Amino acid sequence: MKKETVYQRRGCSIFCKILHSLLLVLLTEVLLLIFAISTSRVTSQLNENAEDILDKQVENRANYLRQNLIQAQDLNAISGTIDRVTRELVDQGIVDLNTLDTSSEEALPLLQAIVPELVSTLRTKPVNGIFVILSTHDLNDRADDSYLPGLYIRDLDPSALSTDRNADLLAERGPATAFAPLGIATDKGWSPAMPYQPGGKTSFYKESFQIAYASKSKLSAEDYGRWTPATFRLKGDDRDALAYVQPLILDDGTVYGVVGVELLTSYLTTQLPSNELQNTDHGTYLLATTDADLKRDDVINVRTAFLTGEDADKNMPQTLTLYRDGMDWKFWLDGEEQYATLQQLGLYSRNAPFSGEAWLLIGTVAQNDLYRFSNSVRNLLLVAALLTAVVGLGCSVVVARQLAKPVAQLSNELARAQNDHVSVPEFSRTGIRELDQFASAIVQLSRENEEATALERRRIEHERDYDILTGLYNRQAFQRVCESLFAKPETLGHAALLMTDLDNLKTINDTYGHDWGDQYLRQTGRCLAASTPPGTLSARLSGDEFMLLLYGYDSRDAVREELEKLRTALQDSASILPSGSELHISISGGVAWYPEDSTDFNTLKKYADFAMYQVKHSRKGEMKEFDIGMYNQEAYAMQTRNEFEQMLRDQAVSYHFQPIFSARNGQAIAYEALMRPEMPTLRSPLTVMKLARELNRLYDIEHITLFKASSAFEKLKERGLVREDSLLFINSIASVSLNDTDWRDYRGRFPELARKLVVEITEEEELDPAQLERKRAVAGASGVFALDDYGSGYSNGSSLLTIAPRYVKVDISIIRSIDTNTDKQQFLTSLVDYARPRNILVLAEGVETTAELRKVLELGVDLLQGYCLARPAAVPPPLSKEAADIIHRMKRC
Repeated sequence: MKKETVYQRRGCSIFCKILHSLLLVLLTEVLLLIFAISTSRVTSQLNENAEDILDKQVENRANYLRQNLIQAQDLNAISGTIDRVTRELVDQGIVDLNTLDTSSEEALPLLQAIVPELVSTLRTKPVNGIFVILSTHDLNDRADDSYLPGLYIRDLDPSALSTDRNADLLAERGPATAFAPLGIATDKGWSPAMPYQPGGKTSFYKESFQIAYASKSKLSAEDYGRWTPATFRLKGDDRDALAYVQPLILDDGTVYGVVGVELLTSYLTTQLPSNELQNTDHGTYLLATTDADLKRDDVINVRTAFLTGEDADKNMPQTLTLYRDGMDWKFWLDGEEQYATLQQLGLYSRNAPFSGEAWLLIGTVAQNDLYRFSNSVRNLLLVAALLTAVVGLGCSVVVARQLAKPVAQLSNELARAQNDHVSVPEFSRTGIRELDQFASAIVQLSRENEEATALERRRIEHERDYDILTGLYNRQAFQRVCESLFAKPETLGHAALLMTDLDNLKTINDTYGHDWGDQYLRQTGRCLAASTPPGTLSARLSGDEFMLLLYGYDSRDAVREELEKLRTALQDSASILPSGSELHISISGGVAWYPEDSTDFNTLKKYADFAMYQVKHSRKGEMKEFDIGMYNQEAYAMQTRNEFEQMLRDQAVSYHFQPIFSARNGQAIAYEALMRPEMPTLRSPLTVMKLARELNRLYDIEHITLFKASSAFEKLKERGLVREDSLLFINSIASVSLNDTDWRDYRGRFPELARKLVVEITEEEELDPAQLERKRAVAGASGVFALDDYGSGYSNGSSLLTIAPRYVKVDISIIRSIDTNTDKQQFLTSLVDYARPRNILVLAEGVETTAELRKVLELGVDLLQGYCLARPAAVPPPLSKEAADIIHRMKRC
């Protein structure tokens, strides 16, 4: 049944099969549609058309603008007229070129004479204004905020019809008397002269004048003409304008001013209607200049002089960087890519000083707006494809459901019969001949299978629950029956779980063969079945292990009687071996009691197994009851051994460092590394050493201590937490030394520390002179020893002679209460007297009280260590303030 369920879960229904086929056809159709759309390049062609339309529109607008600008900058006629009038007035002595630019009064005759000509020229050109500014001297020598004589006339709407009295004109600069005869009114920002501010935009005329003035008029006046590259405002006016400025040059080359025309940005806006770029008013026209070569450069910078359209209100940068993308130009604005069409206006001749400054008309549209129509068409085609897929999917589902319905009906009836555990199902007719024949075959096979299954089930259940060789329960059946019994404590009463191991089975197999071993097992099974009370559960767990559960008794004594009868029956049962000798059944067994030892079956089994192995390791052939005390003791011992092995394997130890201070000045001259095991149960270094001795792992402890303590101390030095010249005391086992390979590895990893290493010989192990000599003779190491725990263990006068230490650490048992014990004081005094002539330093360890500290200082020790001074820690602390005060006070005395 389980296999069928898995198969059904992994399989696919007939509805899905039909639907998948229809969907495959639908998918092919949709892919063909998408392929046709993509290969037709509809969207790319629409994009190209949009680009072509934009390019053509900008080209047409550029031609129109170029024509107007060239017409506007054609000032030869007015320039010639002004030159002729000026020459006549100079020749007549009415004006003087040297004083012409000093004031409006000096220039008034000339200004009055040319006003009508300026008005006439203004009427004939598509411009907003015309101006003349007079200057016969270098403008760089002119004072700031001075004034230049001149005329500036403005027509705010040149496209409107002019009036007879010039009422549509405004005077921006010039003497009022010059304008009065023509009826020209002054504007609100009118001034009689043109202010000169060299650093401001109001001096828009300076560049053209200065170049002509500096070059001594080598070229014609029109060659010096220039359109201002940025908009400007007249002082006191709020209207922005662009201007074309051309110097005035007499026949003798004298530069005496400029003449020019202006275009207001408001008028330019009407000349550059940005709504013609895109139907949705998303385009922008820019008038800009650049010094780049449009044919060769792929990245150019353009300076914006004027713009109109969608981006006019944006914070358009003064300089734009455009990059070439194929045949197109593009740039980024506010995080959006813009498409740009560039048209050169060609306003300057090639020999002109400003010929390198190219004027451009740039039409820009955001790419999303430029390609909006093509994107809409693409989205429409995708929606059409999607609708085709959705409609096709719906039709596929309907067709597949109708085709699969009869098969699903038969399948559902079979599934219901399976869920209801109907061994012989009944099916309704589907009307499809093949399906009805299939249903009849299933019914017939089900009847035959039911009969065969019943026979097979009985055979399998017996083989599942019983051991073939002994006829007893096997492990699984015994476990299942016991768990059901333990779920009903009232039926168990007092019970005993007996775990046995058949003795001598391996000997019989090896001596007489496995057939006799099998006979031995069968004999044991028969004896167990015949010698136990009715209801006793007996099982063969594995090769030579048996288990019995005797339950339902009123007391343990009643169970013990039955166990004794069983033991006697087993001993009396005998077989004759081929050698002629008798073979009696011998078992070693362990008994665990319910409910005294435990009420859990698995726990009782573990306890019985423990008791059995206690018998096997002591005296075979007996039955022994479980002892919880011995079990806990063995469990704890096993836990600590396991943790010890894990600690060595993972090197799960850390090291704390306790400072060693000089008794002379309280300075920390050394640090002792103290092991800290990092295991849940195994926490004591003494226990670690005990297990290392028992398990012969002292070498591993020596290796871990030397390497890990040195590594931790090096890290403290790197962090600046201990002094560079500090010594490191490491506890070493007196009977163990690293081999040559490990010593070389140590010197390679810690070359500097090896020379400051003090090997502290512990007195818990008996001294081994050969190992001590190996430690002392290590090349590159200090070879300095410290005798630890002097006065306890193996430490005595002989150790001093054998080890020849540089340091002697007096055991804590001597230091404890030394301030009140004269015998200890005498011992320490004798040691100091012995050590000092031999250049041996005496270290008092375990100093825990200030009284002890004062006494050992008084007795003349060299070094100090103990909780009174500083406790051991991963980051060693400094000397305590109280101890420091005592040391300094004692030394002054």
